Amino acid sequence: MKKAIIIILTLISLNVVGQNHFIGMKGSINWTNISSNDIFSGTDYRTGLSGGLTYEYLFRTHLSLGVDLIYNQRGFTDNVTIMDNQGIPIGDKAKYKYDYISIPIKTGYNIGNSFYSFVNVGLIPSLLVNAKLASYRIQSDGKTVISEVQDMTNEVTKFDLAGLFEIGGGYKFKTGYWLFSSIGYQQSFTTITNSEYFANNKIRHNGIIFTVGLKYALRK
Repeated sequence: MKKAIIIILTLISLNVVGQNHFIGMKGSINWTNISSNDIFSGTDYRTGLSGGLTYEYLFRTHLSLGVDLIYNQRGFTDNVTIMDNQGIPIGDKAKYKYDYISIPIKTGYNIGNSFYSFVNVGLIPSLLVNAKLASYRIQSDGKTVISEVQDMTNEVTKFDLAGLFEIGGGYKFKTGYWLFSSIGYQQSFTTITNSEYFANNKIRHNGIIFTVGLKYALRK
């Protein structure tokens, strides 16, 4: 992870020529869920946020290479009665929250002048920084209140690798700024389970990402 951050900072600090190098910021809304083998079924999406820095190099052939550094919220919701260690109900709904530092590495194709469009494919290596299970009670008046929060950071598998596909478009300002937005899909290849966390089961993240951002063409 430290090496990847150093590479990003080195790319940003290069004395670049022309307007092929871009740096910027991006923010996203994530709707994430899981795929699992039998342990969970009928789960709902967790709505989370992600955001951070982006770097892109655009070749004259319209091909591009890019890398981001983002804080990435994933997870899912399960409508099930939750028991404590004594078998006493403590919740009617569970929200599993997994937060990562992610470094999406992408290649893509860009086309267009003032208005442009693009498509990207890539990989998302991620490192877990926080994992929590929040239990909620549904009151008689219909309100949902949190009843308990459990820290699972030391139990969940720390590394995750996902695939990414996204399409989007934007507008090029004459000042060198490019405004863009995209919608994408991410699917993990690795499982968050291990011998201490849902042993003998496979749980993988997936989700839809809606992103907006602004990047700037570096000049010599």
